[in-house]
Amino acid sequence: MSTGPTAATGSNRRLQQTQNQVDEVVDIMRVNVDKVLERDQKLSELDDRADALQAGASQFETSAAKLKRKYWWKNCKMWAIGITVLVIFIIIIIVWVVSS
Repeated sequence: MSTGPTAATGSNRRLQQTQNQVDEVVDIMRVNVDKVLERDQKLSELDDRADALQAGASQFETSAAKLKRKYWWKNCKMWAIGITVLVIFIIIIIVWVVSS
């Protein structure tokens, strides 16, 4: 059995290799945690932007409905004015034909 410096050196070498592997895994885990935190921040920003877009879309729908209603009433008024002018014109023609 050899328990001399060679065995201790081999044991230290294995311990050092294991420590290096552990350090490498720790570094990888830190990078992964940083990436997860960045992803979480980006998702939060995206969620805020989505909420803002939703609010804007809701406001747009409300404004569009009001505008549609406004122009529908304008169209009705124009039809009423057109029909009134046409009726007056027909009455004038009838009165002119009857009086001739």
